[in-house]
Order: sequence, then C-alpha cells, then structure tokens
Amino acid sequence: MKKILFFLCVFCLFGKIGVTPVFAYKIETLDDPDVKGDFVLGPGKTELFMNAGETYTKDLMITNRLGQTMKFNVIIEDFQGSKNPEEGVNLLGDERGPFSLRDYIRPEITEFTLKHNERIILPTVVAIPAGSEPGGLYASVLVVTSPLESGLKEEDINKGKTKLISRLGILFFVRVKGDAKEEGTLKNFKVKDDKLFFEKAPVSLEMLFENFGSVHLMPYGSIEIKNSLGQKIDEINVDPWFVMPESVRLRVIEWSGKKFLFGRYTAELTINRGYKDILDKKSVNFWIIPWKVILIILVFLFLFIGFLRWVGHQFHFEIKRKKK
Repeated sequence: MKKILFFLCVFCLFGKIGVTPVFAYKIETLDDPDVKGDFVLGPGKTELFMNAGETYTKDLMITNRLGQTMKFNVIIEDFQGSKNPEEGVNLLGDERGPFSLRDYIRPEITEFTLKHNERIILPTVVAIPAGSEPGGLYASVLVVTSPLESGLKEEDINKGKTKLISRLGILFFVRVKGDAKEEGTLKNFKVKDDKLFFEKAPVSLEMLFENFGSVHLMPYGSIEIKNSLGQKIDEINVDPWFVMPESVRLRVIEWSGKKFLFGRYTAELTINRGYKDILDKKSVNFWIIPWKVILIILVFLFLFIGFLRWVGHQFHFEIKRKKK
C-alpha cells in the first residue's frame, strides 16, 4: 500500500511538472523609445507553396509603439475575393470561406501584453492535412490591440470614454501543390469613367481581371502609350497583383506623361495571366487637348494681328523706285 502511494505521489509530481508549456516566442526591447502612436505587424502578405501533410512555421513580429502597455489578441479569419470590382478581399469573421485555411493556422499564443517599445516574435504554424486537394487556401492572421483594463480610469468611463481598439492583419496565401484549375482572363481595359477628352495628364487607366480557377493568380504586364503617328512615346510597367479564385479585381494605373501633350493617343495593354505565359492584349484611345494653352495662344495671335493692323493705320509706308 505504501509503494502504491509513493508511485502516485511521484506520478502527480512529475505530471504537474510535465504540463508546464515551453514556448518558443520571444519578447525583445527595441532601442528606439519614440512614441509613434501605432503598432506594427510584419511581415506583409505571405505566400506559401506546400504539399498535403506538410507543416511550415512562420515568425510574425508585433511591435508596440503606442506609448503604453497594451493587450494583444490574435484571431484567424478566412477571406475571399468578390464579384464586385470595387472590392479587394472580404474578411469573413466567424464564417468559413470556400477556400478555408483558418483551421490550419495555429499561432503559438493568442493573447499577450507588450510594454511600449517591446516586440514579440511569434511562431505561427501552418499545417496542411494529409490528403488535401490541390488548390488555394486563404486566411488572415489578425492582431487586435487595446489598452489594459487598468489603463482606463473610472472617471473616463463615467464621461463615456471607451477603449480604443485597433487591428492589423497579414494575408496568408497557401497553394497546395498538385494539378489545380488555373483559368483567368483580362475582362476589360478602359479609361476611367469612359472619359475621352483630357486637358492634360494624368490619365487613369482601368484594367479588370477575372479569375475562374481554384487558385489565386498574379497577372502582370505593361502598357505602351503611342501617339497619333503610331510611335511609342512611353511605357508603364504593371506590377503583379493578386486576383482571388472565382472573383474579379480592378487595377488602376495612372499615366502622367513626360512632356507637352497634344492630340490622339493609344494605350496598348499586354497582360500575362500569371500561368503558362498566356498573354491578353487590349487597347483604348483618348485625346489630350490643352484648350487653355491653345486659348492663350489664340488670344496672343489675335492681339498681335490687331497690333500690326493698328500700326499699319498709324504709319504710312511708301516704297519708291529710284529713277535710272
């Protein structure tokens, strides 16, 4: 009986010791003490190519520059694209998205506090289940911050003041390797608001790309600007931008022009769809007529001609030929 009690005591002792978690996150104090009035979350957009059954750890960095000790919470939400060109991505809150990643992202801790000028390096695990189908999975890691409860005085509460809550997010784009549906096209290319005449640059050019596939696409390309003679006078690079599956996304590029512009111009867009080097091409025409400058020139010419006529009436010039 004594031996049994002894082993039970040893088991309980080591059992309690064994459940103590060992965390890998780190909190650092930075050298810059200045108050910037914000907090910083990094890195930015994260894109991963993973096999089914694979695990990857990404270190997130959250820095408190708000000038006081703050409480932080980490939340995972799915996001998706939209059929509305004016929208980018929509966070879905508690709703599960059609390409859900939320259950496969695990921050090491989801609640912590940081003093001003402290930064936490937070390991976040992305674990794709074995047997997952090839395609895209998408979620956002949101960091929400608010002052500690003790930071809000009772007199402030009585005056109706509330805690200021801010949040930032990192978008996670995960592509599960394998044969996925890649399909998209340049749907439209036009001048913003279908405007035809401009007094001067800049000219806003809109491109609309639609993604029919099961993975996000990263189209990119260039725009050539040509004058009425067909000569290329400028070229604009169109950097890659993401378009979510089963959605459309609008991109606006401004052409500022490099010198005095007058006449009819053509913008020719060439877009690589972001897969298999498939190219889409579209063009649009517009006019730039600096009517104010033209009006000033015409007024000057009118005044100049009037001045010459006035001089002609005031003075009489005769040309006499010399007699031989």
